[in-house]
Amino acid sequence: MSGGEIGMLVLETVLRIRREHASGKAIKAIARDLHLSRGVVRKAVRAPEADMAYRREVQPLPKLGPFQ
Repeated sequence: MSGGEIGMLVLETVLRIRREHASGKAIKAIARDLHLSRGVVRKAVRAPEADMAYRREVQPLPKLGPFQ
C-alpha cells in the first residue's frame, strides 16, 4: 500500500470518518469509536476524495464463446 491509499476500508466507513472529522470530532476519538488505528483514520481524512464509480478497464472475453 503506497502513501495516500486507504486500503481495504469500506466506502461507508471512510465517509463516516470524514463526516465525523468535519463535525469537529478528534481523530483519536474517531479511531476509538470505530476500533481503528489513528494512522488509518488520519489517512482516510487526508486522502483525496473517494471515487464512488466502478470502472472496468478491459472487458474480458467469455471463456465459453458466444451465447446461442
